[in-house]
Amino acid sequence: MKKELRKEIINKRNLLSQEEVRKLSEKVTANIFELIDMSKIESIMLYHPIQNEVSTEILMKYCFENNINVILPKVIKDVREIIPCKIETIKSLRLGEYNIMEPFEYEIADKKEIDVIIVPGVAFSRKGYRLGYGAGYYDKFLSDYKGLKVGLCYTLQLVEDVFEEEHDVKMDYIVCDSEIIAIK
Repeated sequence: MKKELRKEIINKRNLLSQEEVRKLSEKVTANIFELIDMSKIESIMLYHPIQNEVSTEILMKYCFENNINVILPKVIKDVREIIPCKIETIKSLRLGEYNIMEPFEYEIADKKEIDVIIVPGVAFSRKGYRLGYGAGYYDKFLSDYKGLKVGLCYTLQLVEDVFEEEHDVKMDYIVCDSEIIAIK
């Protein structure tokens, strides 16, 4: 079930034009600014998008300009882990595992000091669960995280059920282009 759903949603997302990705990402970003009081944030973990995921470019630029620490994930494939890496500039990125842009010049961040983690996904349910790419990196990383977890997606990625399992970590909010969903 998960495999079929993953394929279906990725195919839908990949059909978006770059102009649609830009416009929808701007709407998602506006909703993030509506949800989060950025003046109270010292540190935020973002991601670099792949396969037409919601862009975090505007949010990242805002953070750099307003002295908010930007953390990006670096994948350690052998042990299936994410290392949170503080970067000073977008120029600190290069192509890494899974063809994802990731930090190569960085300082390892303390997960406990990250105020908000912005989480990508293939699909999200209104119950707050996400369907990732299947390797479990984010579920493992988020399993002991106490801060705010915000899933980002397009409305087309909202589904009734992602067939969550015991190890899946629930988001606190899902933010998409059409709405902000608070998870109870």
